Amino acid sequence: MLSGGQISASRVSGFKRDNTLANINKMLVIRVDGIGDLLNSTPALALLRESYPSAEITVLARPLNAPVLIGNPDVDRVLVFDRTGKHRGITAQLQFYRQLRRERFQLVVAMQTAMWSHLIAFLSGAPYRLGRYQKRFRSTLTHAWRGRYRKGETHEVDRNLELVRLICKGESKRKLVFHLSPDETAAAKAQLAAWGVGPDAFLIGIHPGGSSFDKRWPEKQYAELADRLSRQYNATILLLRGPEEAELVRNIEKAMESRAIPYAPESIRALGALLSCCDLVVCNDSGPMHLAAALDVPMVAIFGPTDHVAWHPLSENASIVRRDMPCWPCSAHKCKIGWECTKKLPVEPVWDATTLTVEANQK
Repeated sequence: MLSGGQISASRVSGFKRDNTLANINKMLVIRVDGIGDLLNSTPALALLRESYPSAEITVLARPLNAPVLIGNPDVDRVLVFDRTGKHRGITAQLQFYRQLRRERFQLVVAMQTAMWSHLIAFLSGAPYRLGRYQKRFRSTLTHAWRGRYRKGETHEVDRNLELVRLICKGESKRKLVFHLSPDETAAAKAQLAAWGVGPDAFLIGIHPGGSSFDKRWPEKQYAELADRLSRQYNATILLLRGPEEAELVRNIEKAMESRAIPYAPESIRALGALLSCCDLVVCNDSGPMHLAAALDVPMVAIFGPTDHVAWHPLSENASIVRRDMPCWPCSAHKCKIGWECTKKLPVEPVWDATTLTVEANQK
């Protein structure tokens, strides 16, 4: 059994099979960042559930990523922290912090490595607080992972599993968890039918967006790829976008010679349901990429400066395409050569990867 006091990486390199804490009835896991960040934490959540089967597991999420946990059997409750809405301003945030303290969690896991996560863990009053020994307020942790990860070495799923193994038992599975209900899948199929897309159509979903400019493959290349896929496979092209990506999709559609169906799903779950209906998904490194990976949809993901080893889609049906550069690993936001890894990636390697993926799934 572990008790209070910080635990270093060196002490757990050969971790025990059972490191569980005693008398844990309520725990909080903090993950108020991206969709992909939360999805890549779901194997760690599964290990927490396996190790603490009787505990109530609550996840602190944000409006953007919270919906991916609906139907997750490893999560009992989701608390949503809305920094720009309901919890905007110091008064609303103080009320939220008091609410967390009244919950009387015995354990808080700062899965997101951030100063704010460490602070929230401390303010919760939980006697056990697990996190990585980085960022400010790290000294408030009672159990800490002190290791360092260099780029190009470790997947995010494994990082999260390595963290919770400090207080867990077993290994867990390296499988993302995202559940769609039958009604959500039926709604997606009904939407496709309304567009005249029947069950026999070869449906290719393209999501050209991304959380930042450096991750986005150019519109012209996407248009050329979509045209070639349409001609080669008589495919129906579904151009999917987020709320702020209308112009991006419109530019691709204008540059295409073939027809496409542009659509902005009303929610992240509606997007997931449509992705599950696709025979192939092509996208950038993004939250939707991780959704498709969780659903095991055949996929080709385009990577730029992101650490592809840490963030590649965790699915046997997925492959990635990237342009290797002598400046990688890099700090993408300070690029001095115009993100050539993304912006000058030609169509041909992406085309080759898509045809290989299609042929592999037609056997």
